[in-house]
Amino acid sequence: MDFQLPETGWTPNLVLFGFVICFGSAVPLGMQVSVINAPAEQIQQWCRKVLTARFGATLSTEEMEILWASVVTSTLLMGMVGCFCGGILSSKLGRKKSFLISSTLLLFAAPCFLFCRMAWSIELLYLGRLSVGLALGLSLSVIPMYLAEVSPLKLRGAMGVLLPLGITAGVVLGQVVTLDQLLGDKDLWHFGLGIGGLLNFICFVAYWWMPESPEYLCSFKNNPEEALKVIRKLLGQNSVDGALEKQIRTGFGIAQKSKGLSVRDILTDGKYRLPLALLFLMNAGCGLSGINVRIGINSNDAKLFSVGFGCINLAASSCGLFLMDRFNRRPMMLISCIACGVTLLLNTTVIYFINEVSWLPMVSVGAIVLFLLSYQTGVGQIPFFIGAEMFEIEARSSALALGTFGNWLANLIIVMLFPIVQHLWGAFAFLPSSIVCFALAIFVYFYLPETRGRIVSDTALLISKGFKSHIR
Repeated sequence: MDFQLPETGWTPNLVLFGFVICFGSAVPLGMQVSVINAPAEQIQQWCRKVLTARFGATLSTEEMEILWASVVTSTLLMGMVGCFCGGILSSKLGRKKSFLISSTLLLFAAPCFLFCRMAWSIELLYLGRLSVGLALGLSLSVIPMYLAEVSPLKLRGAMGVLLPLGITAGVVLGQVVTLDQLLGDKDLWHFGLGIGGLLNFICFVAYWWMPESPEYLCSFKNNPEEALKVIRKLLGQNSVDGALEKQIRTGFGIAQKSKGLSVRDILTDGKYRLPLALLFLMNAGCGLSGINVRIGINSNDAKLFSVGFGCINLAASSCGLFLMDRFNRRPMMLISCIACGVTLLLNTTVIYFINEVSWLPMVSVGAIVLFLLSYQTGVGQIPFFIGAEMFEIEARSSALALGTFGNWLANLIIVMLFPIVQHLWGAFAFLPSSIVCFALAIFVYFYLPETRGRIVSDTALLISKGFKSHIR
């Protein structure tokens, strides 16, 4: 039996719930993604001083690059660990407690960053980065299903966008606060790294008010009474009519508690083969699309330029609240993949000939803007929440963990390999990302069903026959 929330539209408490998730968790997470980039040179200089003062060691340029790479990749590696922890915790403890754990980890990182400079401790810097990675991994696997499970069917898209929108806003805010004129200089960079903890307090202030997922309460805890209280709390006292109350009480009150499927269970079950492939490849495509490429931003003008692109990216992302509420996922994802591939190919061509014509740099800027607009219409948003629309609740936690792992793996590949590809291929460094976008478009065309306005069990049945499924 499907668990279906009443179609009430937006209510004050649902808006407040979305606000807490977006500004209390997603924005601080996004800040931690970007705050490490702009002051990188200042932090590296501090690391040199610390190693010299404490150990009498002087690092060469190559050794410093290895040290810095370990600082950056430690977050990615812990993100991979965190996404699987999120799958386990959300089934065992529930969505709300898992959300609290991720928020606590993120808050724990703030004092590590704030005091590492004072304590002359690179270990605290590492500890903060590890904690951030674990919090990011947990959040990206827990929050999408938390949002989906408290949302009426017609608002699933708009609510699902709140996580990528908040992360994008946090990335821009992190870029701004770490400018040289603010908290990005050699004396204040540690404040830039830790300031996101202030926003994180929103989660703790609102935690006791936030409800558990009503679907989790029914399916995992066999507690329809509490689920009804949550529905009335979020969607209004009059949102539950007699028929729905009877359905929830009789349909779930006498049912056995669901047992969450493990990662191994869904990997070995043929009916999950196609939805897992879709979720993993869409998340990996999101990471491999080129959006997370970091090219040197040492000068202040380049940092301001990066902030400008970030603002455009945020403006495009905010349109998702409108787009995902009104347009189908499948065509949006297809258009986004193709448009991203085309704009990356255009930018590759422009960069190759950039010294031949004086106005080509402006064309390159335009191509980047078009890429950002294309990315945020589908590739940058839909993979975050579509897993909650394809998997029923017993498989959802483990499936989203695997999907999120695809995103983390893609980001690790970009961080490790893009500098090498850029050095070897020059202007053609974005060509692999373009090919990935076109390949993802082909896969989406043949295998992604439409999920908007469709109950999860119908979507799951549609793709249960693996690659032989008929999605239309």
